[in-house]
Amino acid sequence: MSLGESLKNARAMNNLTQEDVAKKLYVTRQTVSRWEQNKTVPNIFVLQELSNLYGLSIDDLLSETKEKVQEKEEGKAMKKINWFALFGVVCFNVVLFSGVAIAAIGLLIALWAITLSFVVSPLLLLGANVTGLQNFEMLQTVLSVILCGVGVVLYPFSKKVTHYLIEFFSKYVKYNQKTIYN
Repeated sequence: MSLGESLKNARAMNNLTQEDVAKKLYVTRQTVSRWEQNKTVPNIFVLQELSNLYGLSIDDLLSETKEKVQEKEEGKAMKKINWFALFGVVCFNVVLFSGVAIAAIGLLIALWAITLSFVVSPLLLLGANVTGLQNFEMLQTVLSVILCGVGVVLYPFSKKVTHYLIEFFSKYVKYNQKTIYN
């Protein structure tokens, strides 16, 4: 629905004629008619007066118009493909960025493996002692607890790095989409 249709519907809902609106806003009836036919647009001050007159917010008067404009823009954006950008993005991602992404994911997996193994090291030591698979000395037990502490300290860092990489890759994908869809 256009702004003119919104204004016309709001006027009709309040049982007002174009002449009534024109008198209250100190404009001509033809001006009101041009607004409702989308030939002209009222300025922001008149929109404020119209919203007060109709008992609606300016946002309510414009909301359907904004939605329609956004739908048009989204539809246009997705229909136009920049083929040169698509070719460049594919080539760049396959040749260079895929290597960087694989290395980053590998390092992230290694970071999590180290963190988790450090955290569970006292449990593994306890399990080996209880089952009698191997006897450990006191120094090994102390070192296992220290490793657990290091793992607990590494956990927030690992979580932050994971969040950062996910955010980076999602922004990178959005950037590529903007490049391709003009």
